[in-house]
Amino acid sequence: MVNFFASTLLNLALFQGTMAAPKVYPVVIPGPGLPSLAELNLTSAQLYEMGVPEELSARGELLGKRFEGLCGPAEAAYTNVNGLIACFNYLRNLGTQSCVAGENTVMCTAGDAHVYGHALTGTAASYCSDVALGLLWVIDHCTRPDQSCAGAQAANGNGDLIVGGYNIRW
Repeated sequence: MVNFFASTLLNLALFQGTMAAPKVYPVVIPGPGLPSLAELNLTSAQLYEMGVPEELSARGELLGKRFEGLCGPAEAAYTNVNGLIACFNYLRNLGTQSCVAGENTVMCTAGDAHVYGHALTGTAASYCSDVALGLLWVIDHCTRPDQSCAGAQAANGNGDLIVGGYNIRW
């Protein structure tokens, strides 16, 4: 009888393990005027699960000194880095699509992570993949051990378009 009971518990545990609920991710919302996830044939889950490609991580160093990247500015600005990574993947997938920024232009939102573009003079535009590389610098340089992140850096090749990732709505 003890063996039957133990066997039943083991089968129940195995069954429950196979019935695990799918992981749920916050919705990734493109900024106004940018293509939807459906138009790109992507889902929020895919953008979260892509992670940051290791080969791109080193490219964050190519941004140079056009703008002195910064982390923060305040504790309240920090958000979970995974939302910023999902937005990085969204922007990177836009490739040569033009990302245009004025003052605090929303480019992507994922959960409580908000990615903004800010033109230092009027309006500025870059390939969205270059905006993604500015965000990659923030991810690479501003992520704390608790996986929170906030900061700003110039879009790759454009010191007039600053990309920021925060838990702040402007």
